[in-house]
Amino acid sequence: MRGWARAFVVVAVIAVATLGEGGASASSLLVSHLLLATAFAAFAIFFPDLAFAPSRGPSWAWLCFAALAGAGAVVAPYAYAAWLVLIEILAFGTLFWLACGDPPALNRILPPAVAVLASAHGLAAVVQKFSGSPRPASTFLNPNHLGAWLAAAALLLAGTMLARGNSVRVRWLYGAAVVFALSGIFVTGSRGAALGLLAGAVALVAVTFRGLSARARRGMLAAAFVIVLGAGAGVAVRFRRDDDPYRFHRTRIWAASFRAAVSSPLLGSGPGQFAAGARNLNFPLDDAPLRFERGFRTPHSDVLRAICEFGFPAGLAAFAAVALAVRELFRRRSELTAVEGGALAALVCLAAQACVDDLSTRPAITMTGAAFAGLLLARPRVVPARPVTRVAAVAVAVLVVFALGMGEAAGFLAWNAAHDLPRGRLDARQLDSLHRSLAWNPLQPDAWARLAEHFVGDGRSWRLSDYAAAREASEHAVRLQPADAFYARAAARVEATACLSILPFQATRERAAKLYDDARRLAYTDATIPLEAAKFLLQAGDPAGARRAARQSLEIEPRSATPRLWLAQAILRQEGPGGAVEAQRLLEEAITLAPRTGEVPKSSYDVALRGVDPKLVLALRRDLAPQGAPQ
Repeated sequence: MRGWARAFVVVAVIAVATLGEGGASASSLLVSHLLLATAFAAFAIFFPDLAFAPSRGPSWAWLCFAALAGAGAVVAPYAYAAWLVLIEILAFGTLFWLACGDPPALNRILPPAVAVLASAHGLAAVVQKFSGSPRPASTFLNPNHLGAWLAAAALLLAGTMLARGNSVRVRWLYGAAVVFALSGIFVTGSRGAALGLLAGAVALVAVTFRGLSARARRGMLAAAFVIVLGAGAGVAVRFRRDDDPYRFHRTRIWAASFRAAVSSPLLGSGPGQFAAGARNLNFPLDDAPLRFERGFRTPHSDVLRAICEFGFPAGLAAFAAVALAVRELFRRRSELTAVEGGALAALVCLAAQACVDDLSTRPAITMTGAAFAGLLLARPRVVPARPVTRVAAVAVAVLVVFALGMGEAAGFLAWNAAHDLPRGRLDARQLDSLHRSLAWNPLQPDAWARLAEHFVGDGRSWRLSDYAAAREASEHAVRLQPADAFYARAAARVEATACLSILPFQATRERAAKLYDDARRLAYTDATIPLEAAKFLLQAGDPAGARRAARQSLEIEPRSATPRLWLAQAILRQEGPGGAVEAQRLLEEAITLAPRTGEVPKSSYDVALRGVDPKLVLALRRDLAPQGAPQ
């Protein structure tokens, strides 16, 4: 019964993880992590004696990876993001351990549960497609992630269909679930899922082919052909559309991401730190109106992520865990059950797609992979647990309960208190919610940035005490995440607002300018940061500084319009009539580069840099009229 209970917990965690943004929503994470913490404490402390345990070789290699990831987290500048990554690593290891508890029970429970989930998500994606959604993804948000999960599910079920003793009715039910899963993959048009299906189908044939009858072999080959053909057809349909000009830019993302690994080979950028550093890894798109409008926050390859974010030693430890698992499974391939053969094919599928996609960002995929790996790598226990092992189990259980239980609950309560608050001035009730959020999670820099924005308000009706509180809150946010330009820019806005209102002094202006420079160094491909600095410096009476900042913005985005308008104003303010000709030229260029009638901006970055403000144009023309410049 204990083994069956563990198997039910594994299935419950997978089911919860497939809901709410592929398991990444706060509610889904809370429920799944509380399940894991409760189950681990129960089975490690109160019901520890089971006939199975994880295979030692892959487990030790994975623990080595986890330890190196922890070392990187200790020195990571953004502590909270590092903590969240360690939590996900711990959750993966916990579910893997639970799945190793009783493979026979999991062999019975896992396939029907996956069949129900795959059918539901596949049908949901089809309904979304026929409802007009261009990128159906069920609850996963990203079609590639849904495609990966459905591909793994389809391969597990395809392997299960081959189990001897299955009735015709059972085979038909599993076959229907496979069809629903393939339909979902088809409407997503995921190229990564097609690659994964191809690799998984080959693995499934290789593992099970020898033990099948001639008729079953023909059926398997036909099924594998249909699986790959269906996924390929979905990709072909997607490629017929011409609305994705960036479909071939992933290789450039990989090349840019690899620079992060080369720059820090031992510990990488750090767990959870890649997104902030990616701002300075971005590359120009010379065929687009704005060169750096499209950015990236992940390497778009989990293989690359292993070395970019955790360093080469940790990456090698992770690859060693995979290699040891592959060697062990290859040696005992003839002993695998039909369900285990399907699970092996599913893991090959996920591994293939992980080479070209960021699957590890979706807990639904990592939890499913942990369950499949636990099913495959469970081994009969050779010797009973010793007392020292029991003590270690209790210590680990305390750690798991603290991290996945209390830590996750505190994080959820902090998120729940602040996630729907507006930015800017808050009323008494909203401010109380923000303070509760900070009490539950003082490591979240965004909450401190929100507190600073509350004290600033509209910048017209605040006092010196508000400025002091806003400055301290914004600087604390920078201390919590010193590598993200967002928080440096937020601190610059506090100083800029103070300079233009209650503290119109040179020292305040210089502090704001320095913070804008700090933000620009952290994101030197973002032209909106020097543009914002140019606006502030011109309003603060420093046209020379505004001129430099506007030119910096144009160096980043030569085809932008708005920086030209502010540069023209700065030139007129600094040079007077002598700058009228250049200012007029800049005005005409800005109008030419502005979006045409009916053209819809694609992002806030586009709005800020190409959206020409009519009031600013009129003000420039009024300033140019006395200079005799042509209108």
